[in-house]
Amino acid sequence: MSNLVLFFIIIIPILLILFSFSFYNFYSKMNQQKLIINTLINTNTKIIDKDKIDYSEEDETKFLIKKLKFAGFSTKGAEYIFLVICLLFGLLISAFIFFIANSKVIFVVTFFIFIFLPYLILLKIIKVREEEFNFSLKEIIEKVTSMMKSGVGFEQALKKSILTSKSVLTKKIFNIYINEKSVIGEDKCFDKMFKLVESRELRIFYLTISIGRKSGGKFSNTLEKLRKTLQDQGEIKQEIISSTKEIKVGTYMIIGLIVFTYVMMDNALDNALNAHFFGSSTGKIQMFFIIVWIAFGLFINSLLTKIK
Repeated sequence: MSNLVLFFIIIIPILLILFSFSFYNFYSKMNQQKLIINTLINTNTKIIDKDKIDYSEEDETKFLIKKLKFAGFSTKGAEYIFLVICLLFGLLISAFIFFIANSKVIFVVTFFIFIFLPYLILLKIIKVREEEFNFSLKEIIEKVTSMMKSGVGFEQALKKSILTSKSVLTKKIFNIYINEKSVIGEDKCFDKMFKLVESRELRIFYLTISIGRKSGGKFSNTLEKLRKTLQDQGEIKQEIISSTKEIKVGTYMIIGLIVFTYVMMDNALDNALNAHFFGSSTGKIQMFFIIVWIAFGLFINSLLTKIK
């Protein structure tokens, strides 16, 4: 009987994940159909040739594919590989914890917790790429502004600044602009660049270029204002980071105090706490949910102190 129960505990989450994935695909396709219908209604001059439909645009609407591209994973079918990794990771970690705690409840809970851990790692990769790109973009804007004030044209100044950039990611993204601008135009180049990195600064840079060329004034002055704005934004961000670090240090000190109090009480009670929380099945479940609650609190704290 216990084997049958364990079988259903493993199979039911897998079926739920497969059902959720199928529902997500269906939902994405329905959204794409609505998008096409709205486009046809709002743009009467647009004609769709059935023989020339680019089916890759359907994939572009998928949330997971966009996130994977932001993280640098643009291989076809990467979303399916990622979902398999999430499933296997959740099963392996939960199975390992099950052998330690020997609790089916803990097995199910840890499975649904750790199945999302690869996605959190994916978000971290996206954040690291964004910070690397934004830092290099600020350097490029400073160099372009300086060269334009010296009489160098924008295109030439931008190419020289990109070539001197130390970031491989930044070079890869801006090479789209350098190599394809004369073929597909500036707007489509930036549209392709937006899909490779999640950067608000890049979108602001694009708007600055568009506005600066149409404003009739000195383009270098517009870029100088953007450079100053990004510099001020960076200084404010550093001040906020310093404040949030103090909050996080205080949180970790409270957790350390709780652990210290637990150890002292356990010694005073002749190891009774360890015998309950680590020696009995009920105590293991209680300790597990205490740890989950603390981890959830740390996660909420990181979200509240996150800098956008």
